[in-house]
Amino acid sequence: MHREGLRCPKCGSTRIGVIAGGQFQLKCLGCGYIWTPSLVPSGYIEVNGKLIHWTEVEAAKEKLLSELREVLENAGDCERIKPILAKYSGTLDAERISRVVKNALTQVEPNLRLKGQSFVERYSKAVMACVNEYFNSSKVTEPRHLD
Repeated sequence: MHREGLRCPKCGSTRIGVIAGGQFQLKCLGCGYIWTPSLVPSGYIEVNGKLIHWTEVEAAKEKLLSELREVLENAGDCERIKPILAKYSGTLDAERISRVVKNALTQVEPNLRLKGQSFVERYSKAVMACVNEYFNSSKVTEPRHLD
């Protein structure tokens, strides 16, 4: 039985069969290699080593965005930002948190611009430095690029 998209980890063949029996196993029809694939259940995302349903991830992103906007609009300092990041680090990985922070900064920029463009630039850098500091001091896996 040919399975679209699957490849043998040994030879790369796409000619894959399912072995009948108890444990779910696959067999390469090219080289005969047998393996048990690691499967993530449909609708789940692996975040910091845990499986979380995508709806929980999306809800956490929205709540994080809302809480960050409120703090950032008032030019909140790092000590006000870190607890918010910590609150969502169990549901969101560092890459998602970083994207939400950048999105929140973009959304509040028009209000911050009233304090001057140089303030916006300094504040944005300070917020991202705070996020990096948080990632370095926590168990959240840091994304490759935060700039």
